Amino acid sequence: MKRVSFDVDGVLTISKGRRLAQGRVISGDDVWIVTARKQSDDDSAYKIAERLGIKKSHVVFTNGKDKWKFIQKYRIEVHYDNNKEQVDKIERNTKAIGVLVR
Repeated sequence: MKRVSFDVDGVLTISKGRRLAQGRVISGDDVWIVTARKQSDDDSAYKIAERLGIKKSHVVFTNGKDKWKFIQKYRIEVHYDNNKEQVDKIERNTKAIGVLVR
C-alpha cells in the first residue's frame, strides 16, 4: 500500500485522472487530495473525494502555496498533478515521485 495524492483541477476534473484515482482506491492505496485551492472556495473538492471513496480528512488545501511542503508533511509517496512546475518541485524537494498528468 502506498500513500498517493491527486490534484483536483486538471487531474480529478478529467476522466483520466478520476480513473487513476479510482484504481488506486480499489487497489488499497491510501489516497489523498492535495490541491492549491483555498479551503473557503467551495466544497467541490470534498464532493469529488466522496464520489471517489477518499476520506474527507484526506483532502488538503494549500491555499495557493507550493504543494511539495504538504507532500512532505503528509508523507505522500506519489503525487499526480497537471502542473509541471509543481511536479518538478516535488521531485526536487521531497522523496516523492511526481507524475505529470496530461
